[in-house]
Amino acid sequence: MNLINNASLDKKIFQQLQTKGMTMSEAIQLVMCEIYYLSYKDRAVMRRAISFLGEDKKDTIVLNIQMNKRNNYLNELEGNKVEHERITHDFLF
Repeated sequence: MNLINNASLDKKIFQQLQTKGMTMSEAIQLVMCEIYYLSYKDRAVMRRAISFLGEDKKDTIVLNIQMNKRNNYLNELEGNKVEHERITHDFLF
């Protein structure tokens, strides 16, 4: 897993959240809760993957789960941005 890619995606998420009016500390707390905290569903996926791939791949599995959550969250933010711009555009014209 490329940690530079993770950091660049986190930076994009922080920028999107700051444009929505959040401070950097609020954005960091939100990212920690949304991406780095593994829910019970994430842990169930992790247990199944570990039983299939082995305990030595645990770190890779966790990083992949977090990367998927990161990509999904960024896509949601960008989708909301496009929807917001479309509504503004429709309202003005």
